[in-house]
Amino acid sequence: MMHGFLRWIADAVRSIMIGSLAGVMITIFANTVSFLGNLNSHHPLLVLLMPAGAFITFMLYKAMGEAYKRITSTAIDFIHDGEAEEAGVARPGHNGLRITPVMGVVAYIAAAISHFVGASIGKEGAGVQIGLSASELIYRIDKRIMPRGKRGRGDYYLMCGASAAFGALFGSPVAGTLFGLTFASPDILRIPAFCPSLISSYTAVLVSSLLGIHRMVIPPFTVLPVTIGNAFIVIAFACLIGLAARIFIFLLEAFKAAFDSPILAVIIPSSLAMVMLVTLYFRTNDNDYSGLSLDLLYAAIDGRGVPYFAFVVKAMLVFLSISAGFTGGEVVPLLVTGGTFGYSFASVLGLDASAFAVLGAIGMLSGGSNLPLACFALGLELFGYSEPILLFLAVAFAFIASGRESIYQHQKAAIMHQ
Repeated sequence: MMHGFLRWIADAVRSIMIGSLAGVMITIFANTVSFLGNLNSHHPLLVLLMPAGAFITFMLYKAMGEAYKRITSTAIDFIHDGEAEEAGVARPGHNGLRITPVMGVVAYIAAAISHFVGASIGKEGAGVQIGLSASELIYRIDKRIMPRGKRGRGDYYLMCGASAAFGALFGSPVAGTLFGLTFASPDILRIPAFCPSLISSYTAVLVSSLLGIHRMVIPPFTVLPVTIGNAFIVIAFACLIGLAARIFIFLLEAFKAAFDSPILAVIIPSSLAMVMLVTLYFRTNDNDYSGLSLDLLYAAIDGRGVPYFAFVVKAMLVFLSISAGFTGGEVVPLLVTGGTFGYSFASVLGLDASAFAVLGAIGMLSGGSNLPLACFALGLELFGYSEPILLFLAVAFAFIASGRESIYQHQKAAIMHQ
């Protein structure tokens, strides 16, 4: 019993170390993204550098190696290996790649380039990669100073790093915990890793908050009352948003595979995105569609409104930016696309646009990530959604309708029993 208690204390110390380091690194990263986003907003013609930014990013990853772009997929493979080893199941075909602390630095640089030129990408993808690199650094220290039988499990380190990064980015420790536990395989909730992930996530949120991290601030919105009629409307809308998420993932992969030549795959989509953004700027006199485009989401939620076609334009810019090789993530683009889609849906049908903008954002993320539990917690923590019943219906049915494809590659390989 004493041995088990000491083991738990050791795991808690490791989790605090991971959360503290990730909290510092994510604060630097998030504030960098915020600074570059503001810079791009005040100097819209920086988007003219988009092809150059895409080419520099391409050359960066070409010099460092393809493994540096696949940190999240590699982490998922390692988590699968860990659970397979624990269950005594052989897992042939592991890619043999390793995660290194330097990968987080490369992810930071690549994401900074993306946001400097106004590419339509998010920040959680690079943020999670930074968190994974932080956990790998702590793991390597552990391996040096601890005998083999007393080291922490490598897959738990990765889950803690992902939990800490996601929690710190959004100020959502519960969502961060559930993200870290399930992003590799939504079908499995790894209870033994629950406490380490929870401690890492809460520690990272606390440290990043103390350091003054810049986070999303969701404006007030309408919460639908729970009625049978509203429940049916939300379920129907969630199925529609789940299908939209499925189309989003399909087109994202199609755009990535559209060009045989690596150089053409960089230059053509980045140039098209640049032309779209310049055209939009001169037609609308604003720069809302570049970068994270959080103002579009906020306008859909707070009643200022967005054009009915906003979700189509933003989705196209996301497809072009990611196919050009820009790095950052897909979570915020999913939130923005889903929120603007929900606004348009409700406006056309005479429903409450504010309410459906929020449900659309969270539902789209649930369908695109295949992580309904983490999205449910994010809706409660980040969005401050006060009525859990309709929110849960939205994330659940969006997840069901979206199918098995996800923004996280190799996630579908998690079903070891198939």
